[in-house]
Amino acid sequence: MYNRILIGLLFASMILAACASPQGTATQAVVTEAPATKSPATEVLATEAATVSAPETPSVATKPYAGIVLHMLDSAEGQTDAMIALQNKCMDETGVTMNVEVTSPDDVDTKMQTALAAKSSAYDVIGLDVIDLAKYSAAGWVEPLDSYLDEATKNDMLPFALEGVSYKGHILGLPWKSEYMVFVYNKKMLADAGIANPPTTWDELVQDSLTLKEKGIVKYPIVFTWGAGYEQITSDYTMITKGLGGDLFDKYGNPVFNTGAGVQALQLMSDMINKYKIVDPAALTIKGGGTRRDIMMSGNAAFGFLWGTPLITMNDPAKSNLAGQFALALAPNKISLAGPMGMAISAYSANKDATWAYLKCIAGPEGEKELFLKDGSPFGYKSVLNDPEVQAKLAEAGGDVMAKQAENLAVRPSLPYYAEFSSALQDTVQKVLTGQADVQAALDALVAKVKDLQSQYTQ
Repeated sequence: MYNRILIGLLFASMILAACASPQGTATQAVVTEAPATKSPATEVLATEAATVSAPETPSVATKPYAGIVLHMLDSAEGQTDAMIALQNKCMDETGVTMNVEVTSPDDVDTKMQTALAAKSSAYDVIGLDVIDLAKYSAAGWVEPLDSYLDEATKNDMLPFALEGVSYKGHILGLPWKSEYMVFVYNKKMLADAGIANPPTTWDELVQDSLTLKEKGIVKYPIVFTWGAGYEQITSDYTMITKGLGGDLFDKYGNPVFNTGAGVQALQLMSDMINKYKIVDPAALTIKGGGTRRDIMMSGNAAFGFLWGTPLITMNDPAKSNLAGQFALALAPNKISLAGPMGMAISAYSANKDATWAYLKCIAGPEGEKELFLKDGSPFGYKSVLNDPEVQAKLAEAGGDVMAKQAENLAVRPSLPYYAEFSSALQDTVQKVLTGQADVQAALDALVAKVKDLQSQYTQ
């Protein structure tokens, strides 16, 4: 119970993500813009960051990593004012110079994996998603942190955050911005339709959506973003399958999504678009969590599953004409989806000790507390949770629904072949939703594909 309470409070912290006032523009010491196109390994190796003035040179006695240059890859979205300020602070404290290569969100994983596959030392710090744990570990791309971490730090990690950076008994990173989806609904639309309470099951969600549609309140009551090749398809399918009481793989690793809840989930996704017409067919061409939010804020949907802390923006009169109309409820059948992440050290870094010193600063308790207080970024440490300043912010923000949702979260499977599996699943869902394939036949074919992948990865 203690662990569940800690987890709930951790994720309730995310409701502050958009609360904080924008920070003054920080001077980013070292940044380079990378082209959006995917670069081959040779180009990754040749990447040079444009360096401007770094923090003042510290004394070698107190800052032994002075003069060492480290590299990391990020998107513009990740380089917030609060993040830039923390990066500069950590450079000042450790003496390192950190070159941040900024590229498009779609290219971050491709560029990183291209470099790692080439055993390149191009990047020292790695952003590690829970879905990549198995692949990165099996490939030997990540430096295990077991020998770096002391017991106090291990014990300080919140259970959910620790799970998000651990694989086969090894800790591969420090907790970093773990978040999950919340179920948002438009209170006014439901009231106008005579619906007293938000739906608590998937059946109720369908029925309430049909009522909203029949009464002419909104044409497509539920918003999804299922554009081709978009990871959100896998996220939503996993959430619905687990919400219906099933799983994608059994405890032995065998694919079972072509039976029971897995079949029901894909049939439901298809029916919402093609039978009930409560999801806009345009969902098959659009991407982006922000897109879902914007569709709801424009009054073109009553229900949505959104990452992070969307209500802060959605109920802000300065940003939304429908401010005050939105609220949170537990996801249908209670189950939503989590996306824990971590920050890790590349196995090919030429400066692992310096990278660890920087990592402790930026992704340790002090760094995560700073980011939380400035922009509401979720943290992964008990000591941060118990900090008086953090407690005060949490008390101001509330977040009972988010805390309860945090106790009912599914995660996508951690597989060495996850990228191939997710891509094949996305293609399968697209074919079914566009009428090109039958649900059962498509899932049977996907199971066969997965078994083939499993055989390849066990050779």
